[in-house]
Amino acid sequence: MATAGLGLVVYGASRKAFVPIAQGSVPNDSGVALRGAVAGEQAVAGRSSTVSQGMVCISGAIAVTALGRSGNHRSYGVARQAADVAVKEPAAAEDETEAPPPPPLFNPANEAGVTAPLGFFDPLGFSKVGDEQGFRNLRLAEIKHARVAMMAAVGLLIQDLVQFPGFQKVPHGIGAVTSGNGTIGFAVLFVISGVLELVFWKQDPNKQVGDFGNPLQPGGAALGYNTDMRNFELNNGRFSMFAALGIIAAEIVSGKTAVPQLGF
Repeated sequence: MATAGLGLVVYGASRKAFVPIAQGSVPNDSGVALRGAVAGEQAVAGRSSTVSQGMVCISGAIAVTALGRSGNHRSYGVARQAADVAVKEPAAAEDETEAPPPPPLFNPANEAGVTAPLGFFDPLGFSKVGDEQGFRNLRLAEIKHARVAMMAAVGLLIQDLVQFPGFQKVPHGIGAVTSGNGTIGFAVLFVISGVLELVFWKQDPNKQVGDFGNPLQPGGAALGYNTDMRNFELNNGRFSMFAALGIIAAEIVSGKTAVPQLGF
């Protein structure tokens, strides 16, 4: 296109520069005749220049046509490549859509033990969102301490009412673990608890935290370890930890064991 435009510009300029003069209009004066001859030669040169400029225009048009064809070939190649990419892109898109979405982050506020009126109570921020393993370790420690506290709270009450043979001279209250047979009994209980925890009551990673099986299944029907049972255990265990600590602290301050603390 640039060549054709250049040819047209040159052609238009040549028509203005070389204007032919009619033969009859040349005067008889020699000077004028000489000038007419010169003008005639210029006219002939103008015609030849016009022909040559026309050839340039034709050559430019041919060149533009050739460039257009080569451009068409290149456009066809580019279009073919774009079509190939378009065919491949849907396949890639399908592969991406087949991938399942990532699971939501672990949230401790959705676990068992979150009940009214406190709801999710973690003022010190021990349980982190997304840290499931850390939460399982904390929950396992909570359940074990809660179960020990429940037995301790009940034991502190029962020992004021019942004493096993061989422990009649053992004092009531927390002083029992530091005197005579009371110390031996505490050591035996400590060893039995360690064996049960390290050998028999191991946490299965495929089970819920604290699920070590249920040894008591009345009527042959399994009580299970559902959300309600877990909430009962966690809430009673938390209450028992405060209760056991309260009984021990009150005995240290007042000197009274569990039952006398109640006014009996």
